[in-house]
Amino acid sequence: MTIPFKKENLFYFIVFALLVILLRLPSFNMILDTDSSVNAFFARHMMQGEVLYDKYHPAHHLPGIYYTFLIAFSLFGDNPIAPKALLILFIIPTTWLVYWIGREFFDQRAGILGGFFYVLITSQLTLSGMSAEMEHFANFPLTATMFLFIILTKKNAPAIKFVWVGVVAAVSILYKVTFVGSLAAVGFSLCIGVWLERKQSDTIKKYFSRFAAITLGVILPLVMVGGYFASLGLWGRFLLVFSFGFNYFGDTSLMGTMGDTLFPRPFGFPLFVMVMNNFAILVFGLFGIFRLVRQAASSDHHKKLVNLTLVLWLIISFALAGMRGGGFAHYILVVCPPLALITGIELSLAYENWRQTSSHKQATVGVTVMVFLVLALYVWKNYELYLPYLAKLSGQISYEETYDQFYQRRQEILNDYVKSHTAPDDFIYVWSTHLQHYYYADRLPPIDILWPEYVSATGSPQRVFDPRTKYIFVDSEKIRERPDWLIEGLELNYHLETIIYGQEIYRRNGS
Repeated sequence: MTIPFKKENLFYFIVFALLVILLRLPSFNMILDTDSSVNAFFARHMMQGEVLYDKYHPAHHLPGIYYTFLIAFSLFGDNPIAPKALLILFIIPTTWLVYWIGREFFDQRAGILGGFFYVLITSQLTLSGMSAEMEHFANFPLTATMFLFIILTKKNAPAIKFVWVGVVAAVSILYKVTFVGSLAAVGFSLCIGVWLERKQSDTIKKYFSRFAAITLGVILPLVMVGGYFASLGLWGRFLLVFSFGFNYFGDTSLMGTMGDTLFPRPFGFPLFVMVMNNFAILVFGLFGIFRLVRQAASSDHHKKLVNLTLVLWLIISFALAGMRGGGFAHYILVVCPPLALITGIELSLAYENWRQTSSHKQATVGVTVMVFLVLALYVWKNYELYLPYLAKLSGQISYEETYDQFYQRRQEILNDYVKSHTAPDDFIYVWSTHLQHYYYADRLPPIDILWPEYVSATGSPQRVFDPRTKYIFVDSEKIRERPDWLIEGLELNYHLETIIYGQEIYRRNGS
């Protein structure tokens, strides 16, 4: 399968790449979010020869993100910037795929707008845009799955080539089991294809062969990964991922900044988060769903199939992001590729419709206003990120500290405290949502799972009071409640040494 690469396409590729790099530059100065710092902790120990799920267990996550961070460290060294640098190499091709789908199946305007909106929304600070969360990385195979499917479908490629659709989809699943939005859309699309071509004699055979090839492509990588850990004697430890995952899914106490708030499932939470981040792109995207479905009704079979597949991709992605009824903002990042693409298509189709009912100038003004609204909301939600960054570059001092700057300063002070008050062979334990100490101070926990909610998953919670555990860091009760066993153990073996920005630091008696 060859794709013509004209000079204009090269130009847009360079523009998208520069835009991604420029918008994400401030992230290089930011501390890794708590999830990414844990991922970095595992990658560091994998670099040192340890095996995932063995000495330390990542709880409810599959291995994809940890090997991605391992690649980042292998390429750029063990440092916090490495995963952020690798992330740029994931976002650029994802943007390009969004552009290419829009350009190939609609028009160049749809592709340009879709790519532009994808870069914007995935750089949104309050949507974890500056983080290195796994959703950012997974968007590449999620989008590639859809790209491969509709390209192969358009070319009426032999069924065996659809194996690659399944292989790429399996890569998405290896980041998180719920990252199946594009694969599910493909499955429904195959059923729609059977219905649309039901009068043709070989329809059932053709679509069943494609389904079988995709299924084979999904199963093979997953079996290989499971077989790898089984061969190391870690099959039981690997399976813990799924039991932990089911518990995590149903635990409403792990809803992030929303507390135990439950939104109507499955669409309430992602719709709320998108409204809070950029309601313009959400509204335009929802109108785009309606327009694509309406257009499909009067299109040929292939166009109808593409339209409905993209609509299903967006709707299913929304549903999967909101299955828990709450959670963290970064859950919604997987919605960004189909939402940005359909928004770009909607604005392009609106432009064409306006040209038929009004002047070229009026149509241009109309679309420009819509793009400006999306851009204005982006600037409004992100100026606190870019203004201090630009001020620092120009040598100015920003006296008005933002919450993100305060949080970063707090974590840096705590990390420095750990590193300066402990030896490399000392254990620390962090009873908090913020676990950056383990990676940044390069210290080990006394138990095999870092996350406090899993303190009793593989043994007694009293293991945290190991004689080598020199410090225990306890965050505010508003962030994480303190069970009786923790309070009793601290009273028996530890004393409060100091409090830094609300985090109580307990030192082992006599250490």
